[in-house]
Amino acid sequence: MYQSILQFIENDIKEVEKVMGMILTGEKDADDLSHEVVTRLNTLACRWISEMYEKLDETIRESLVRKQHWTIEQRNEPKELLDIAGMLHFNRTGFADKRTGKYIYLLDMILGLESHQRITLGAAAKVLEETILSSYAKGGKAASPTEVASKQAVKELVHGTVIEYPNPESAEKKKLKNLHIVADEDHVAAQFWKKKGDLVENSAGNKINTIISKVVVVYEDVINEFGEQSKNPRYRLVGKKTFSGVYKGEAENIKFWEQVRDYIEKNYDTEILERVYIAGDGGAWIKAGTQVIENSRFVLDKFHMMKYINTSVTHLLDSADDVKSEIWKSVNKADKKGLKDIYKRILEITEPGNKYEEVEGALRYLLNQWDGIKIRVEEPGGCWKCCAEGQVSHVLSDRMSSRPMGWSEWGCHQMSQLRAYHWNGGKVIDLLKYQKKKKRQEKHIQEQEELIKELRKKQSGWNYAEQMQGIIPGLEQHSMRWLKDLVHQALDA
Repeated sequence: MYQSILQFIENDIKEVEKVMGMILTGEKDADDLSHEVVTRLNTLACRWISEMYEKLDETIRESLVRKQHWTIEQRNEPKELLDIAGMLHFNRTGFADKRTGKYIYLLDMILGLESHQRITLGAAAKVLEETILSSYAKGGKAASPTEVASKQAVKELVHGTVIEYPNPESAEKKKLKNLHIVADEDHVAAQFWKKKGDLVENSAGNKINTIISKVVVVYEDVINEFGEQSKNPRYRLVGKKTFSGVYKGEAENIKFWEQVRDYIEKNYDTEILERVYIAGDGGAWIKAGTQVIENSRFVLDKFHMMKYINTSVTHLLDSADDVKSEIWKSVNKADKKGLKDIYKRILEITEPGNKYEEVEGALRYLLNQWDGIKIRVEEPGGCWKCCAEGQVSHVLSDRMSSRPMGWSEWGCHQMSQLRAYHWNGGKVIDLLKYQKKKKRQEKHIQEQEELIKELRKKQSGWNYAEQMQGIIPGLEQHSMRWLKDLVHQALDA
């Protein structure tokens, strides 16, 4: 620690003084000074942190607890660690456990570093926070002011992060009669499934490369932030909670919905909760939610109704709007007979071919989802303003499918979960610290706890500030005489 401060005073401050002098002669400007100071302070920070790690490693070597349980195997083993300050370079000692013979770096254990870990939690959090919103490349640049993490390192972070954070039961559960859920999916391009080159082709010769990422949003109500009378409404979901991920097959799908159920049971009084409405396009995985969540009913999402109704009338030219209006009247009244009559008339004036099949398919879709349509009429107390498609775009598409890019299946699952965690207001650093704490609890070793207690006692006696004043001459002075001299020199010139 002392060496880094001395080096800063003897070398770096002199270089900063030179820049200050060049400002006074017009050769440099204020931005040059700021850049010089920030760069040298970052370098100081890296040297300082590295020195403190080496000081801690030295204290470990001298520890009585260490001598009782571990023997020194190798000194001055180099370590590089990417930190929010920059790249740290320090040496540490390798030890062997006297009982098991296992090789261990006790400094890494104290610092909470995994074997082969090359990035600190703080830097990893910055990388992930940027990667969640933009790209692997930009995420790598966010690691520190001076160092860039490679795209491969960022990918390993995304793939290796355990996205699990405790969701404690609310002390006072919310008392609502109705709760709403929208569910949909995003179609993400697969670069590969497990490893490169494992994509297969269908009978038509096209690669099967679509990953389905699912999103479920629980909410309590929809409000217009600009007021109910506003001509330009801006809707916001109240009590919003997002779930997302790639869940394939019936068992995984049930697991997904169980997460949603557990959240509801921990946060809402289920004895008062009368109905949970699950809105979506009618897919089997969405309707499966009604089998997991008590008192839930499926509701056909308005976006998908609109999509099929619009498809049914595009060829009717000037009559399209009038016919579409008739269809909506039948839908909004849950008038199945009236809907069939309208489609019968449409089909009578539709030429055989692709369009005819489209109209037939639209009618078949609406009839197959009739229970999901009828509930909108029979239970008008529901809130039907939220669109599942908008939630998919907000949570997934903006990052994963709106631009040309490819994903592995696991990478897509991880990014989907990270995006959901982010939009739920979660902080990545909290997630990483929770996982670190959990691992340390699982690996609890009594001898390590004894070593940590001894190190705490020794560290409390280090008294850096007092020792620095005694070692570095003039540290207590605050006259800035060097700056006055530079100003006088400039004025004299």
